Amino acid sequence: MMEAWKKIRLGDACVTNADSYSPKEEWKFVNYLDTGNITDNRIDSIQCIDVENDKLPSRARRKVKKNSIIYSTVRPNQRHFGIIKTQPENFLVSTGFAVIDVDAGMLDADFLYYLLTQPTLVEALHAIAEQSTSAYPSIKPSDIEDLEIEIPELATQKKIADILGSLDRKITQNTEVNENLVA
Repeated sequence: MMEAWKKIRLGDACVTNADSYSPKEEWKFVNYLDTGNITDNRIDSIQCIDVENDKLPSRARRKVKKNSIIYSTVRPNQRHFGIIKTQPENFLVSTGFAVIDVDAGMLDADFLYYLLTQPTLVEALHAIAEQSTSAYPSIKPSDIEDLEIEIPELATQKKIADILGSLDRKITQNTEVNENLVA
């Protein structure tokens, strides 16, 4: 018999934008990720900023941790999102991201990442963004928190995420092989 999936409001199983950097912390340098430097969980570049000699961008404020999901709040259809697995020291991401941290007793972070990046959900969030009153299509963290999703029990979430993760790694590996063949 198949187990029943239960419907939840995402905000009841996660926290958004929980931790921000304060200049009072006086970091000497910052490794900074802007929204345009990640697409489909692939980071193009991380900017290293010497805070003692260079001005820190005003958007360099959000702290992340292992398994934080970062999801650009501007134009979701451009797919500027990812899940943090490793990070450099003094790592900050743009306030243009919603940083989503799951309640590990309810949700598997990888499962939620795959769910939030499904084309139908991305398009639904983009439709919300296009209704925004700002100068460009954008969503609010509360738009993500208010999503109602159906989830299986935690063990099943982990199994699903493991399978999807294996497929992602294989796709990445094949892409690298193809790029080497072309080079």
